[in-house]
Amino acid sequence: MEKLESKIKKEIIQSIINELSKKEPDLYYTDTMTIASLVVEYIQDKKLKQTEYELVKDLSRDDIQVLMSYNSNCC
Repeated sequence: MEKLESKIKKEIIQSIINELSKKEPDLYYTDTMTIASLVVEYIQDKKLKQTEYELVKDLSRDDIQVLMSYNSNCC
């Protein structure tokens, strides 16, 4: 179950990054800590569905960076 949850979290983080990239085209060139901070802000603004929010609401910037590093499509 933990593996599945981790995969879902990665997908949510990637969808947030995709959304942020639409608004900030230069995001690709931004360092991962800054991107992780933007993702945390996005999550805190509760711009997600409730079920998605519940899965990622407690992630730290470091957690998000780790999840980003496992995703080859990241940033």
